[in-house]
Amino acid sequence: MIKGGERLGAAVAGLVLLGGLAACTSNSGGQHQPAGAASSVPSAAASPSAGTPEWAAKFIGNTAQHREASKVVGRYAQLHIVQTGGRQGDTALCDAEWAKLTPAQKLLVDPEGFDEGCRVPA
Repeated sequence: MIKGGERLGAAVAGLVLLGGLAACTSNSGGQHQPAGAASSVPSAAASPSAGTPEWAAKFIGNTAQHREASKVVGRYAQLHIVQTGGRQGDTALCDAEWAKLTPAQKLLVDPEGFDEGCRVPA
């Protein structure tokens, strides 16, 4: 009977743990993670996505590549503008997308490259 009770206790503890993990990962914004989850999920800094300022920063050492990467960041901003109902190449909307970047992100992106990518006319 003790073994059955131990198994039941382990099963309940497992369910509670899984329930807690589900609650942590399903909250809005995903701001709270269980202690062990941070090491199992790659961070944005470790593997930045194409089109992000962090991704463009990989090319800072090469001016031409950095400008081209910054154009890609601008194109992603333009895509966001179009997907939200804005007009492609709208200068004011591109400026608004640039303003959304943090000061640290702005240091990672070539402003002229961003403009070239975002302000492509329709």
